[in-house]
This record gives sequence, structure tokens and C-alpha cells, in this order.
Amino acid sequence: MVRLERDCMGEMDVVLKRAEKAHGHLCPFLALGVRTGLIGVRELEAKGDNEDFRVTLMLQDSASYPCFIDGIQAATKCTIGNKKLRLKNSSGIAAKFELLGKEQMTVAVNSAPFGVLIDAMKKVLSGNFPAEEIRQLFQLVVSMPEEELFLIRRK
Repeated sequence: MVRLERDCMGEMDVVLKRAEKAHGHLCPFLALGVRTGLIGVRELEAKGDNEDFRVTLMLQDSASYPCFIDGIQAATKCTIGNKKLRLKNSSGIAAKFELLGKEQMTVAVNSAPFGVLIDAMKKVLSGNFPAEEIRQLFQLVVSMPEEELFLIRRK
């Protein structure tokens, strides 16, 4: 059974700061990646220095999600460079977390709020999105209840 989100705001703040420093700015998709990664780490009780911990990101077009990818890397310490992070094309946005030979789980972004985020991201990329609205969207991603934002499946 998936544990409900506990008081992990402190940990999320620390990881968000690390992610912001590495990525260069805070944005909604960076926060989404951090939250997704923290769920995988929490649920599998994994640490980034665990040699058996792996993440496979399933994205519509990985080139469109660098912020999400950087958030995952900051939260899990699984990177493309250390070969613990892989990318696959998919119709949605999800991350499969695994401890090799042991447990697997998938965290998918719920399609309802995801649609709102995609529409907003298109505006951000076009340069037609005020900074205040980006901050509000970031706060929405950070504060939205886990059970509304994500679909979590264990295998």
C-alpha cells in the first residue's frame, strides 16, 4: 500500500533549493520533477547512492521537459551521466522507479492537472506568461495534494 504524503515539506524545500541551483531557476515543471522523484525515493526507501536504484522517465517528448528531468535528478541523484536515469517516449508523463531485482513502482502525473500545466508551459515557452503567474503555478504544484496530482502504482 502506498503511504500518504507526510510532513516532507522541509525535505522538499531542501531539494527544491538544490534543484534551483543546478537548473538555474524555479518553475512548475522543476517542482513537479522534484515531487515525483521524492515519492519514488520515499516509497522504495531508496537513496541516490544505492547502486540498484534506477529511474526510467516516460515522457511525450523528453526535449520538452528539461525542468522536469532536472527535478527528478535533484530528488533521486539518478542522472543520465551515472546511467541510473533513462528516458523513454510515452503518451503521458510518468516515472518508473525500481530497485533492481526487487521492487518497482510508477508515479504518473494525473492527466487533469497535467493538462493545465501543459497549457501554461506552452505560454511560458512562447514568452507570453507573466512571472507572477509562473510563481502561482509553481505554488500550485508544490501545494497540490499528492493524491490529486499523482497516480501511484506498485508492481
